[in-house]
Amino acid sequence: MDMIKLEPINTDLSHVVMDDDDDGSPTYMLGDVLQSLEDPDRTPLFLVSKTNELVQLLQRYPALKRELVLPIFGRRIQKLLLHPTKEVVAAGYRAARYAISSTDSLKAIITLRTDAMVVKSLAKGAKCNVEREQAIKFVRAYMSVPNGVEELSMGVISALVAVASQPKDLLHYVALETLTELTLFAPYKISAAGGISLLSQALANGPYELAGSIAMTFMYLLDQPSTRIYLWSGHDLESVLAAFTELQERDHFDETKVKASAGVISVLLQTWTGLFYVCMYDLRALRSLIQCFRLQLPGLRDIMMNMIFDILRIRPLGWATSFLAGRSLTTYVSTAEDLPSRQEMNSKQRALSDHYTALLLAIFLEADVLAMIVLVIQENIDAKNTRKATLLLGEVISLASKILPQRLAQCTQVLDVLFQSAAQFGTYERFPSSSAIYEIDKITKNLYRSLPDLVVQLRGEYRRESRKPELKKMKISLHFDDNYFRNLLLDTNVLNTKNYTKWNWDALIELMQGPLLNPKRLDEAIRATKFMKRLMSFYRPFKYRFSEIKRTSTNARYIKAGSVLFKTLLANPEGVKYLMENKLLRQVAECLAQLDPMSGITSAEPLFSKQRLDSTLSYGYFTLLGTLTSDPNGLAMIERWRMFNMFYHLSELTSRKDLIFALISSLDYRLDGHTRVILSKILTTSDADVRLYATSHLGTLIDYDNVSLRNWVIELLVEQLYDVDFDVCELAIKVLGEICNDGPSLDYIVKRLSNLDHLSDITAPLLLRFLSTSEGFRFLQDLNYIEKEMDEWFAHGNDDYVQLVELELAKSYLIPAAGRNMERATAVPAHFYRELVRTNEGCKLLRQKDHLRYFVEYINTHADEQDDREVLKKLKGCIWAIGNIGSLEYGAPFLEDSNVTETIVHIANHSTVWSLRGTAFFALGLISSTVEGREITDEYGWETAVTVMGQPLGLCIPANLSQFLTVPEWNSVSLLRPSGRGIYVADSEAHLKKVVTAQTESSSPS
Repeated sequence: MDMIKLEPINTDLSHVVMDDDDDGSPTYMLGDVLQSLEDPDRTPLFLVSKTNELVQLLQRYPALKRELVLPIFGRRIQKLLLHPTKEVVAAGYRAARYAISSTDSLKAIITLRTDAMVVKSLAKGAKCNVEREQAIKFVRAYMSVPNGVEELSMGVISALVAVASQPKDLLHYVALETLTELTLFAPYKISAAGGISLLSQALANGPYELAGSIAMTFMYLLDQPSTRIYLWSGHDLESVLAAFTELQERDHFDETKVKASAGVISVLLQTWTGLFYVCMYDLRALRSLIQCFRLQLPGLRDIMMNMIFDILRIRPLGWATSFLAGRSLTTYVSTAEDLPSRQEMNSKQRALSDHYTALLLAIFLEADVLAMIVLVIQENIDAKNTRKATLLLGEVISLASKILPQRLAQCTQVLDVLFQSAAQFGTYERFPSSSAIYEIDKITKNLYRSLPDLVVQLRGEYRRESRKPELKKMKISLHFDDNYFRNLLLDTNVLNTKNYTKWNWDALIELMQGPLLNPKRLDEAIRATKFMKRLMSFYRPFKYRFSEIKRTSTNARYIKAGSVLFKTLLANPEGVKYLMENKLLRQVAECLAQLDPMSGITSAEPLFSKQRLDSTLSYGYFTLLGTLTSDPNGLAMIERWRMFNMFYHLSELTSRKDLIFALISSLDYRLDGHTRVILSKILTTSDADVRLYATSHLGTLIDYDNVSLRNWVIELLVEQLYDVDFDVCELAIKVLGEICNDGPSLDYIVKRLSNLDHLSDITAPLLLRFLSTSEGFRFLQDLNYIEKEMDEWFAHGNDDYVQLVELELAKSYLIPAAGRNMERATAVPAHFYRELVRTNEGCKLLRQKDHLRYFVEYINTHADEQDDREVLKKLKGCIWAIGNIGSLEYGAPFLEDSNVTETIVHIANHSTVWSLRGTAFFALGLISSTVEGREITDEYGWETAVTVMGQPLGLCIPANLSQFLTVPEWNSVSLLRPSGRGIYVADSEAHLKKVVTAQTESSSPS
């Protein structure tokens, strides 16, 4: 039998055909398969085939698992597991795994002594990997049923640890991953088998792909005292620092290991449990890490600076790449990536991620990170290191001025060491410092000149001089003399050659945005020179010059120049006349007609074919047409060439959705007319994916200063709430929710709404926003929504809110750096009680319901809770409710009456549950969002960042950081005992728990 060779077990059952005919039901087929497995003399190939059929039956008909007669089924499985052929044993493990449906079924299978069989299988060599792999998968099935891991014996766990401890074993990786997951369910068992120390070694030494998962498992254990005892205080996690602190040599720099350790440290510092752990013993671990900047290793320093960029969520702007490459910083050029998101521009609520980043920045400053960055600049060993350190220093200074309290922000502005070094005239050492000061000044100016972000606006630093720089530039250019105009005209090189690649496009744009806005000079350019003729000829479709240029980001400047050209011509009557008579628009109309089924004009290779739009700048003609639709004269030109008729026809082409997308995104909708009608038609008659795209585009059109456009967009979005496609409705609700940040817009939305019953629960976020105005409050009261929703939140909503917030924070911080959206700010999710206290009517209802008194009493009663997870969850929900109520002007008086802030401060400073301390920290930030709340938090020693006008930003951190970060050292429990067999294994689970209890008590101080 040992000589029989079978192919590796096939886990793909698609080739197995099961007949569902009238001759047998699934139960009959199950009985037939089990009967065929009864004969022990069958060939291994037959047994594997029949077991595959059994597995497929259990997969296709899950209800069969409950019909299994486990004693009979167990005997069949036991015979398979005792078979001498490894493929048959593997099939037996698979069948047993798929038969598990509940704790009772798992216990019945365990009675077959499967634990002993698993230990035996895992002890075999690499030739039996097919059997060993299925054995590990069987062990993983214990986690699929409630309390299943409690049934896992110590022998199996010890065998799994043995496999995981062998790096050369092919199953080493999957065994480590399984141990990591089992630790979440039964840490005392994994610790008893030596698995915790093994995972700690893997965290530092690899495999690095699992480092993040292992780190998060340790974070889970550290959160509560009851599970914290399984980790050694200051040992198990600090091992990841060894990659930085161990002796490094320039020629033996383990870059892979250091990068992996940097990733783990980043994960640790972006969770509350990891932060408190790393900051133990007066920031001992963090200070050791920061001091590694003293090692004169360019590669190590580069990794450390990248790690700090990631931890502090600093996303260098577009110009940073050229600066790091060694180019001089002269002017700021904005890119699309530098633009703040629409949510950031509209929102006035501070983001939780900003609050946490403020704390991290304060901790890094306490660990003396600025001095180490300055050291890298002064030593100037590597040019790239020096420039990156200069950029990092500028970014840190800028970030501190935005989100830190004034006392801490001022400390970052005093770079005394750098200035002292720069002032040492007569020495060469001064040049790196003086150069860094010069570059930091330019970096700071560029960061300040970047488009307005949320923090700068809230700081009150409105840059009036830069609101309309282009308009300012145009006005200045209008007054330049004739010599300047003619020289600039010659600088464009248009008059010297027809080759557009030799034209100076920057000078062209400057000319069109300045001197050519003067009617006299525009007339001169049109009549006295060939400038305008050549330029317009370049853009004519049938000249195949502009339309044949490859579609790249660099070549997009030709589209921008064309748009500026159209705007310049539309700004003067002479230009309007010239554009009206030029062949350009007529040829564009003909190209559109080639696709219009109603025009009668066809072409074998249309200029606007899908292939051309994807690969050439021919798509830019839609941008130029969009520029025309922004002006009444431009609309008249489009009307003249009957392009609107073609737009209507093209919007119905289901085969060319790319054309419809181009129309939607290019047209201007500020003027009432055909463009708005076209978009309305698309929103109601097109396919679902097109309607979804158009609905999303509506959110980008909102302009709060243009009441007509704003109201039109809101009306369309409200109509989308009645779309037959659920995704369209959901997106419309999301966009409307963003618009609700503006009070007048919210009132108009309320006026337009009638009945939302058909949308059920997905309207909840939108309806919550209605509570923020009196009109919206009355609207919801008429729907009998408020009290019903209030009772729901009181009973379950606060608990669900805890999960929502923690999930959002996890998305923001725990995604690997390579895939993380650094711009993603974790805003405070909408909370019923916060929206309720925005109006006097809501405050009155809150007093009547007396919910606040219950929240306060619950917080005061359970402030020192450390074990019961349900109580902790409810406690977090109450703290979030209090924080959200206190974050608004009308809600602050509630806190003064209840004096609950003192208890929240106590939790933030002294709770033994670290994630609960984090919740209290965020709640205090919310409370400090108002002037009254800031005064309350100041009384308890928490400093708040404010605007130049003294308005709080909702970012507060403790003035005494060391007190906040201090956590008591705990007594770790070691379950390893030497014995004749090497490792002590308890006789039973009860015995094991007694061992844990006894060792805990013996190690506790008397």
